[in-house]
Order: sequence, then structure tokens, then C-alpha cells
Amino acid sequence: MKKSVLILSLLLSTIFASSQIDSLLDVSFGADFMSSYVWRGQKLTSSPAIQPSVELSFGNFTLGGWASWHPTDYWHETDLYLGYENDWISAGVVDYFTVDEFYSIQFTNFTTGQSAHILEAYLGYPGSDKIPFQLTYFSTFFNDLNNNNQEQYSGFIELAWLFSIKETDAMLRFGVTPSEGMYADNFAWVESAFCVEKEIELHQDFSISAQSQLVYNPYLKDIYLVFGLGCYF
Repeated sequence: MKKSVLILSLLLSTIFASSQIDSLLDVSFGADFMSSYVWRGQKLTSSPAIQPSVELSFGNFTLGGWASWHPTDYWHETDLYLGYENDWISAGVVDYFTVDEFYSIQFTNFTTGQSAHILEAYLGYPGSDKIPFQLTYFSTFFNDLNNNNQEQYSGFIELAWLFSIKETDAMLRFGVTPSEGMYADNFAWVESAFCVEKEIELHQDFSISAQSQLVYNPYLKDIYLVFGLGCYF
């Protein structure tokens, strides 16, 4: 009898713990179809880009994957990330993995100078309804090499103002690099962007969105206008 009660108690405890874990877990996935790929003030490809994503959240922690595929180009990018966010802090690590069709490097190759991975860490303030600003510092720390094959720890500081215009989400974003690296040869203002996005929820678990970004890079003196459509589950 005691053994049966113990087994029942363990079973109930397992079911209760599983329900608690399930209530904290969340999964989302989708894809954006972009007219081109512009990132931090730099146009990485002129061809259209298909950018799928998947994300698993557990409490304040997020594990995800994101990719950019270019039907008329010879290279693609697949990124993995792990992040933590609460009301005051956002922090995490991103693994940028970029390969081309002519010189493919294995995903498991993490040898400096030979790897297709670049690792980056970030820390910032995520913004809130009362303080609608985001401030984040990003820095590479692996395989971002200069001409002397030395780590250059490229930094990027991003300030964003979040607001809305007639039920459309909007953002003004500014980015600077504090020193020589992948964005510029010295301290420079490398991004100014005005972004708008309209999301329409068609079902409880399905929505579509349209977005547009006007991006100007004062350092390169280049301007880009990007449009995209997305679907999310």
C-alpha cells in the first residue's frame, strides 16, 4: 500500500512538474521574404533573401536559429543564438556561420582563421512601455580577424527608439562602431534607419507582417530601401 502511494505521489509530482515546465516553454517559427539583405548599415546582398527562423523560449531564456538564403547568390548564412532578457537587461551570444557553394567549410570546424564561424556577445537594455528605448553593445570575440590575422573585436553600439504611428510599429535606429573593425576603419557612425512594420493576426497562432526599412550609412555614404513580407506561427 505504501509503495503504491509512493508511486502515485511520484507520478502526480512528475505530471505537475511537466505542466509547470510546459507553461514556461514557448516555440515560434516563421520566415521573412526580403527584397535584399541589409545588416547594420551594410548591404550584404543585392538579391532577394529568404530568412527563416525558429525560436524556443523557456522563461527569460531564448534559444534560436536564423538563416538567410539567396536564390541567385552563391553564399548563405545560418546563425544560432542563446539569450537572456528581463525588464532591465538583455544579454546573449550569437554564432554567425557563413559559407559559400564553392568553398564549403564544415560546421564543426572552430579553428581560428579556418572556421566559417564568427562569435559575438551582446549586453544591453531591452526597452519598455515606460522607457521606449533600446541600447545594446555588441562585440565579436572569435574569428573576426584583421589583415594581421589578429582578433579585432569589432564593436557595434545600437540605440533604438520604439514608437507607433496609426497602429503601425515604428523604430528609429542609430549605430556606431567605437573602433576599427568590420564596420569601419575607425570610430564611425555607420547606421541610421527608419523602420516600420505592420502585423496582422489571422489566427491565434498565425500572423503575417509587412515591413520596410530606409537605411543610411553615413560612413559609406550609401542608402538602402528594403521591403519584406513575413509569416509567423
